[in-house]
Amino acid sequence: MMAEAELRVPPHSDEAEHAVLGSLLLDNRAMDAAVGILAADDFYHPLHRSIWTSIVALTAAGTAADVVTVAEAGGFDMAYLNQLAMSIASAQNVAAYARIVRAAAVRRETVRLGESLADDALRPDAEIGALIDTTVARLLALQAGTAPRGPRRIDELIPEFIEALEAKASGQNDSIPTGLRAMDRLLSGGLRPGELIVVGARPSMGKSALALTLARNIARTGPVLVCSMEDSAQMLVARQVAAAGRVNLADIRNPAEAPERLWSGVLDGAEDLKGLPLYIDDEAALKTADVKRKVGEVKRRANGLRALVVDYVQLMDGDGDNRHQVLSAIAAQLKAAAKRYEVPIILLSQLTREADKLNGPPRLEHLRESGGIEEAADIVMLLWREYRRKPTPDNKHAAQVEFAKHKNGATDTIKLWFDGATQRFEDAQDDGR
Repeated sequence: MMAEAELRVPPHSDEAEHAVLGSLLLDNRAMDAAVGILAADDFYHPLHRSIWTSIVALTAAGTAADVVTVAEAGGFDMAYLNQLAMSIASAQNVAAYARIVRAAAVRRETVRLGESLADDALRPDAEIGALIDTTVARLLALQAGTAPRGPRRIDELIPEFIEALEAKASGQNDSIPTGLRAMDRLLSGGLRPGELIVVGARPSMGKSALALTLARNIARTGPVLVCSMEDSAQMLVARQVAAAGRVNLADIRNPAEAPERLWSGVLDGAEDLKGLPLYIDDEAALKTADVKRKVGEVKRRANGLRALVVDYVQLMDGDGDNRHQVLSAIAAQLKAAAKRYEVPIILLSQLTREADKLNGPPRLEHLRESGGIEEAADIVMLLWREYRRKPTPDNKHAAQVEFAKHKNGATDTIKLWFDGATQRFEDAQDDGR
């Protein structure tokens, strides 16, 4: 019985926690290595969490964090702090100590997830599918080091902010280039993890082609998942091959009557796409739980995910008393998923027929059936091609994207070049380069 009781003690390492705190008290410069690995919640003992938080706060404020200042700041027993400081001879191995503390924290969280799953599964009213989806998402987040943490004080977060800022200043960046220069300029480098990007347009304006262009371009830098509830997987492949090989899509759909050069273009397109970590899913009427499950699957198979495309929101299924509530909930859930999985989600949306009554581009109010889509989005792009309304030889390839909402940047309109035959978007020649 004693051995069983000992096994139930949550995983932790007193020695490693002592060593981390002792290292920081001995040499504040060790904070640079430790803060990238640990947060306060990773410490098992509440007292150690408080000491960590005080050390972080003092160093962030530019004050030396030693036994005296930490005791004064947090009201801690100075004898205990002295004991911590004397428990370590050098701060050189603080990163190794921190990883031991973090590993124990992950084990504790895994135990909590298992216990929570067991308790929830025993409830007669439990929805097993949703329960499995939630648990898988939490396990994936834990594996990625993004498991939910408790509230953190701003002075604990500032060192991480400064570190990230310094990394960006030295050339590192969290932006994900779209491959369209005009778009990347407006987005200060590209899309960001955690963003929900809504692309709205009336039918036949090219929103799917734009989304596939972004997917193809982004896949050159990492895995991309496209969930299309409108086109089949083979149709999506055809459109990607047409764009990559500059082949007329109509010829691919009717190769028996196509010119001989079709095949060289198809081979060029297939070669260009070969090896791209571009994943395609064509299941219809997806729910957000389905999308999240597919994201988890691709992340496991591809060891990460660079971006997700969902085409399109009005074809998704969900719960609610009316379509407005359903779409609002879907958009909010996808925004939460973007944040949880740290991936940009490009969500396509139809616009209302009211947009057809205008002589020019659509407006934000034309997002179909739900203002909740606008509310959830970080960015709303409205695609417009005048050629679809008033075709002329001069505007045949002209397209524009209005950034009607840009939560963390400027709103503006960019020009693009579009070839409907090959379903290919590129930068316009007169985009200001």
